[in-house]
Amino acid sequence: MLSEGNTQKMQTYTFCGAVKVYDRLVDESFRAKTCATSKGKARSNIAYQYRKKANIANHIPVTLVGDVVSV
Repeated sequence: MLSEGNTQKMQTYTFCGAVKVYDRLVDESFRAKTCATSKGKARSNIAYQYRKKANIANHIPVTLVGDVVSV
């Protein structure tokens, strides 16, 4: 939650790359877009999107192979 003094701006980030689950390549070309306040949060949001799409539990490691780019 943003406080009154905090002026972090939301930016749009995109990802196009591979996805690994337990260090095993499961998708070679996953594309996603999200809005976040930092690149790290955007990476986390996109991994969450993949988990939901592929019906993967939260405790299973999902790794994005590639860069999250600010649009």
